[in-house]
Parts: sequence; structure tokens; C-alpha cells
Amino acid sequence: MGCYVFAYDLVAACLLAGGTLEFETCEEAHGMPVSSYPMLCRGCGSSGFVGGDSPPASCPQCNGEDVRWHAELFGLCIAHVDCDAFYASVEKRDNPELADRPVIVGGRERGVVAAACYIARQYGVRSAMPTWTALKRCPDAVIIRPRMAHYVKISRRIRQKMMELTPLVQPISIDEAFLDLSGTEALHGCSPAVALVRMQSQIRAEIGITVSIGLAATKSLAKMASDRDKPDGFFAVGQAEAKGWLAPQPVSVLFGLGKAAVGRLNAGGINSCGDLVGADIRQLTAILGKQAKQIQKLAAGIDTRPVTTERVAKSISSETTFHQDLGTFADLEAELEVLCLKVSTRLKTAGIAGGRITLKLKRPDHQILTRSQTLQSRTDKAHLLFSAARKLLFAEVRPRRSFRLIGFGVDQLGAPEEPSLLDIEGGFSDKQNRLEAVMDQVQQKLGENALQTGRMFQRHQKLRRGTSPKDK
Repeated sequence: MGCYVFAYDLVAACLLAGGTLEFETCEEAHGMPVSSYPMLCRGCGSSGFVGGDSPPASCPQCNGEDVRWHAELFGLCIAHVDCDAFYASVEKRDNPELADRPVIVGGRERGVVAAACYIARQYGVRSAMPTWTALKRCPDAVIIRPRMAHYVKISRRIRQKMMELTPLVQPISIDEAFLDLSGTEALHGCSPAVALVRMQSQIRAEIGITVSIGLAATKSLAKMASDRDKPDGFFAVGQAEAKGWLAPQPVSVLFGLGKAAVGRLNAGGINSCGDLVGADIRQLTAILGKQAKQIQKLAAGIDTRPVTTERVAKSISSETTFHQDLGTFADLEAELEVLCLKVSTRLKTAGIAGGRITLKLKRPDHQILTRSQTLQSRTDKAHLLFSAARKLLFAEVRPRRSFRLIGFGVDQLGAPEEPSLLDIEGGFSDKQNRLEAVMDQVQQKLGENALQTGRMFQRHQKLRRGTSPKDK
């Protein structure tokens, strides 16, 4: 195959000198072969340049075939890390008996799929698909109710692994984030690619979850790259190849381009990224508006958006689809209280509060009703949120009217404020705040279902004689 040179001293000399890797300079400085390929083995962790007439098919160090090579491999520093089928993977990790079975995390019957493992995906099961449709495609699937608090704990452990590599971590959701590893070579003693593979191995070994990594020079390319080698994958896209690599691909691959925009582009005869790059900007502006130039650049592999650590949620919400339609205020009130508690817990965990609440109700014919109210002061207290929300609910409950879904959310987020007397019927009660704080402590120790209010208990007793609703 040719000579093998352990890489990092050579790579670091190039990277630290100017921040980029120029093979001609490295070859002249170190006398390396003209044909040399940057290579990284995910099996043994060795990295280096392999000289020869073609890229390496196996690792010269361990003979393993789990190798990655790329002309820009040691110079790329923007990564997208994506947990593989996160919720389903956690459930399989916690219950090894599910390892070879199709697993769906979500609600039953009238619920939706929150996550599907890769076995279930082979049957065509996808996220956001109605559960009844998923079960028709995969009748043997195991349906598991989401455990969001548990997933959040594991997500934090994975996030900590990212933060150990770089402070420039931009979360996108509970199971994915962008990382900028620029300038971390000296700190870690290796290139970003090597550091990422080490982190990937640690997450797999210590947390029991696999992640897929996309490595590139820009966020959009890194996001697309992480989808190319799943699960437990590692895929790099270089800047020099970006435009040609993107050209034949559908415009739907572009990070940040929504389904509606894709539909309008397709209707206008623009199907591939190459079509988009070559389109007249006036036509694109008519289709995409003021974002036309930016999206055209993304299709050419140009993305100047930085990895930013500031990511403030716009809203926090939770909703439940019922097994049977509900029409009584008592039943709906109990379900609403559960949602208010969940939203409150998420607000407290994030250290923020909501200034406006929104109640969502879906009729049996799928008609959606939403009602909102701005609070006198931002709060994270469950009893205040519930007090305001139940008034909105009361106004919508009428004879012969039923609902298949209820949802509750808050927005206008910010720091908690001192509550106003108008926020709660009967005025603010410090006793209720102290009681809620004690309940929070108990639930943190014993779990989110350790305590129930009288409404929740009565509703639970009724559900024991039927089928419980499933969260989405």
C-alpha cells in the first residue's frame, strides 16, 4: 500500500501554522509521498497519512476496515452530532430484551410516533406518523410511552461530553447539536476529527447510546453529512467538493429549508441543488422571498452562519391524545393539571418562566381550538399556570362537546417574576408555593409520578378501568 506515518505531529504542524491543511506544503516540509491520504481508524483510534496510489481500504495499524479518509479530514472543524433514534435507543439500552425487536416510542392508537428504532424504520415507520398507521406497517412493534424526564437526563450526559471538547456547542434539540472545534488542536493534542471519534466511542461505552457525526467546514454541510452514515456513523464533506457534492441532491437536503419552500421550488421546476444554484435570482426571490440569496448560497455549499451557544426556547408545551374522546370538565381538568405540572417542571429545569399561556383542544373531527392569555407576571409555578389554564378550559366545555386531544404551553419566556395577585383566583398564596417546592423535591427523588393531586388520582382510578391516554 505504501508508507504509513502517524499523523498528529505532522498534521498539527500544518494546522497550527496556518489553520488549514495544504498537502503540498506538508509534502515539501516532511518529504511525504506525493500521493498521501489522511486516514482515521475508528476501530483502534490511530490516525495518519497513508501513501500509495489509492485510498486505504483498511487500517495499517490494526487491519480493521472501519476507516475514514478524506483530503480535508484533519482540517475540518464544524461538526453535527446526532443521537441515533434517541428515545428508542434509550429504551433498548434500558431493556436488553428489546434489542432485536422493533420499538416505537409514542402514544397508542390515536397517538403518534415520537421515535422509531431502525428495525421499525425498515417497515416504513417514521416519526410523527399516527400510531395506528405504524402498527399496520409493523404489527409486532413494541409501543412504549415516552419518558421525557429520563431522556433529558441522558441528553445532559451526552451534552457534557460535547462540552468537554469545546465550549462552542449549539443545541438544536434534545438529541442533536452543532460543535465548533476551531483552535482546539493544541488543547486535545489531536485534530477535531480524532477528538470527535474519541467522544463518539466514549458515549457508546459509557452511556450506551450511539451517535452519528457529520464533519465539515460549515453547519449546513455538517448537518447533511451526519445523515449519510447512520447509525453510529462518521461522514466528512470537504469545502472543495461541496458544490459538486450537493449539485445532484434534492433541495430538500438543505438545512433550514422547510417543506413548504421545497414544494414551491419543485413547482417552479427547481428540484436539485444544482438547479437552485443555476436559477435566476429573480425567480428565486419570487418563490422564497428575501431568503433567496442565502438559500442559493447554501445549495452551493456556502454557509457563514456561526455555531452560537445562545439558544433561547421560544415556547414550552406538552399535549395528550385520549384513547376515548373526553367531554366532562372533571376529566379534562385532570388531564390539564398533568400537562401544567410537566410544563412547570421543564420551566424550572431551564430556569425560566412563561408570560403567556395557551390551551389547545382538538375536536373529534380534528378541528383545533386554541385559547391564549397573557399573565400579569412570568411564572414557573404549576399551581399558577393551572389556575389560569382551567379558566380557559371552563369556557370551552359545553354539553355534547367532546375532545380527542388537549395541550398546554407557555411562551414569552424569561426570568421568573414576583407573582401578581391577579394571577391566581383568591390571590397569591405563599403556602402554595412552599407546598409546590416540597412536591418538587419529592418528585426529584422518587420520580415524576411519586405524587398526585386528588383530581389526578380520581382520573387515574377511572383510567385503570379503561385505557390511559398517551403523551405525544
